[in-house]
Amino acid sequence: MLFRLYRLSLIMKISKFALVKDKVARWLVRRPTNIVGIDIGSGAVKMAEVAIQQDTPLLKAVGIAELPENILEDGYVADIPALAGVLNRLLNTSGIGAQAAVMAVSGRNVFVREVMFPAMSYEELREAIKWDMEKYVPYDPDSYYYDFAIAGTGKTELEIKVLLVAAPNDLINGLVAAVKEAGCKPIAVEIEPLALQRTIPGAANCLVIDIGDSVSQIHVFQSGSPSITRPIPLGGRRFTEVIMSALDLEFTEAERLKQRQMGLLQRVDYEGERSFLHQQLFFVVEELAREVRRTYEYYQIQNREAIVEKIILTGGGAKLDNLAHHLAAQLEDIQVILHNPLAGIGISPSLDAGYVGEIDLRLAMPIGLALRGGEP
Repeated sequence: MLFRLYRLSLIMKISKFALVKDKVARWLVRRPTNIVGIDIGSGAVKMAEVAIQQDTPLLKAVGIAELPENILEDGYVADIPALAGVLNRLLNTSGIGAQAAVMAVSGRNVFVREVMFPAMSYEELREAIKWDMEKYVPYDPDSYYYDFAIAGTGKTELEIKVLLVAAPNDLINGLVAAVKEAGCKPIAVEIEPLALQRTIPGAANCLVIDIGDSVSQIHVFQSGSPSITRPIPLGGRRFTEVIMSALDLEFTEAERLKQRQMGLLQRVDYEGERSFLHQQLFFVVEELAREVRRTYEYYQIQNREAIVEKIILTGGGAKLDNLAHHLAAQLEDIQVILHNPLAGIGISPSLDAGYVGEIDLRLAMPIGLALRGGEP
């Protein structure tokens, strides 16, 4: 069963009057058709504007800006005006005109957990979760936003599987404040696996490795629902630092070489002498593979019927040539696929298709966020 998380604050105290008012607003207010997805990562801000159309969504504009240090601290916005300034400049330079914005939260401060409940109606479940949430969430009462979604049935028809999500108030409030100050209208905050799922056709039983700048996120999907998310402190920057050290390059030079040079990580079936750089890069691949295997094995202990049919590699750090093949060899030859977030969407003629193709894996998250659309 597919589901979407809308606002983390939806399940907070809402009066009957507010519910009626919300329904009336839906009838009177036209839903936005142009949405901007905003992904604020540890090293950069990525944006994508998507026009939601009846046939094929259209990618209208994109933008990437490096994020200065000290704006984020452990995922929290430490300097709201500075972040708002980065967002505003990126909106202007990229030509993004949409105001309705969807953002993502991730990292160790975001709580995501599957919980089994007795089968009951949605209203009964909402009340049960409201009173029992403190049993599951490691935060002080009234210090967090939360939401939930029914992810399917349990082992019997007498149980339902529920995905619980929670994030500290300060984490959400800082993000929303910066986006508002930049001139956008936040309409939803989502967790990353739900956004990625929209760009992955057939993500039923798979594992997604999203390699960011300094942190990678490992997501396990079962029956089309995100079941577990685990951040690991290993990202694309680690590969760049290895290249810097091995070749005595500046960071910018090493990053450019990583993105454009083929064969730095030599092919799995290469029979010649391995270069020193390949050996150093391979050590990082081994570490990444160990963390992926550990995540899945832990999940499988808790859920013995879980299966992973394929692994999908995404994020800016996934661009390293031959990385997918080496991970497949490390992970018992399970199929490892390089993500194509542009599948199923059109690209505006005003965009440079070549440039978009070069940065496509960095755009996976903002595209998935924008594809949520403007529904409540």
